[in-house]
Amino acid sequence: MAAPRKVEWTARAERDLDRIHAFVLERWSQREADHLLDLVQEFEMLIARWPNGFRRSQRNKHHRLGFVHRNTTAVYRVFRDRVVIIAMFDNRSSETW
Repeated sequence: MAAPRKVEWTARAERDLDRIHAFVLERWSQREADHLLDLVQEFEMLIARWPNGFRRSQRNKHHRLGFVHRNTTAVYRVFRDRVVIIAMFDNRSSETW
């Protein structure tokens, strides 16, 4: 089995995660907000080990869409030596990738 790849975040993805985390914290509790961050860490480990495990975007063949939570999707791109998380969005929004 190949070694896990390094996972990097774009500035946009970091802003998106901050926004989603703040939303969860505002609407629910610290426990749920912390759980979201735990899910993100698990997602990072998953795509580092199996980067092609999620489906390709219909709009851009180089992007993949990975579910972090039923309400949260991460858009990422696989390179030879790393995986770059490009953005995160709420599945209930009208934004598409």
